[in-house]
Amino acid sequence: MEILQQYEPILAIAIGVFLCLFGYRIKKVAFVVIWFLIGYYLMSLVVENITQDPIWQQILPLGAGLLLGVLGFSIEKFCIFAVATFTVSTTLIDLFQMSEPIPIAFAVAAGVIVGCIAVAFIKPLGIVTTALSGAKLIAKYTVSGLALNHEPYFLIILAACFVIGCLYQFKSNRHLG
Repeated sequence: MEILQQYEPILAIAIGVFLCLFGYRIKKVAFVVIWFLIGYYLMSLVVENITQDPIWQQILPLGAGLLLGVLGFSIEKFCIFAVATFTVSTTLIDLFQMSEPIPIAFAVAAGVIVGCIAVAFIKPLGIVTTALSGAKLIAKYTVSGLALNHEPYFLIILAACFVIGCLYQFKSNRHLG
């Protein structure tokens, strides 16, 4: 499992590029990937409270990711809501390095609002959400991998990848409903 951690930044950036440029075109696959990442991320936050065994600390996040990935494939509108909510919330939390409950609650509320809007406007916001999800992965792992000062570089990389992803997806998905 240490090998997986060693290649985590490369894998995350590759997934980020995939989501950023092709997320809406193959949205079911994108939902599986995003839901896998959500399950993996959330279980990684709590796994130390569940077990102290290092093997299980590696297996449980993978299992949670796989479980949510399978669920994500079958419930599209809920996925759009949840992915938009999660992506916007965690991007705000990461961008402003929030750690206090009240600002985090506002970030989650903003995510929920965007999630509700995303369900009403599935195609454009599906494109924006998958582009933002991919851009966030690219920015987060590029900044940490290159040991750059977090805030300005994270924001610059996030914005650049997001704009490129949106432009590319809107252009290449004109014919899709």
